[in-house]
Amino acid sequence: MKNTAERRTLNTVFLLAPLLMLVTACADLNDTGLAALATRVQAYAVVNEQLVQGEMTLYPNHTGTVALRVGEIVQQTPVSEFQTASPPKPSVDRPILNSCLGRLRYTATAYGAIDLRCNDGSTTDLRIALIGETRGYGYGQTATGLASLTFGMAPTEARAHLTTPPGKQLQESGTSSGLEMK
Repeated sequence: MKNTAERRTLNTVFLLAPLLMLVTACADLNDTGLAALATRVQAYAVVNEQLVQGEMTLYPNHTGTVALRVGEIVQQTPVSEFQTASPPKPSVDRPILNSCLGRLRYTATAYGAIDLRCNDGSTTDLRIALIGETRGYGYGQTATGLASLTFGMAPTEARAHLTTPPGKQLQESGTSSGLEMK
């Protein structure tokens, strides 16, 4: 009797193991397929009166991700053997915003929402309007200010949809970063 019970358990394990591997392989294949068919576009955002820019990845299953950072990555040159140049201090007493990450989900055919989270603790739910398959803009509010975002647009067009703080303007920069706030 003991031998029969062990045999059934062993048969069950041998049947379930390949099935589990097949399901895992299908999930990996699905993720690989989505990544291969994804579209990457330039993204700009103004969050808490600071410009961040980067890339948005749009997937065919009506989701996406956005990764933004402040300006271009600049290598700091050492001041001496033991010190490095200190970064500029912010003009307002609040944490420095360096980067933001978010996830896009479509809520309708031409609308969506992005859950945007930044390194300074700011969070917002941006309401997005799509003006093409890979272009759109959105607005939201953090606890300390407004947020606006564009994706898939040239810098000139993006400026028209971004909310800038009073007394500041967005201008096209001569570098590859696209826009700068002055």
